[in-house]
Amino acid sequence: MSKGKVLSIDEYKAATDAPMRFMVAKRAFGSWARMTQMIVAKMNVDNTTMEAPAPTPKAKPAKKAEEKKGK
Repeated sequence: MSKGKVLSIDEYKAATDAPMRFMVAKRAFGSWARMTQMIVAKMNVDNTTMEAPAPTPKAKPAKKAEEKKGK
């Protein structure tokens, strides 16, 4: 989902941030084509689209609490 599309075999193997090895993902479905079909079918049922996430703005540094003056 974070890539914005269903990756091909070569794209998945080349990805450095893949959550699991290619063979582990493929083994669960029997083939890469079946896995991609199931992903697309599930997205159509849920009426969701794959979009790359919008960049999140960096958080502003927290302001230090003003020190209270002693008596």
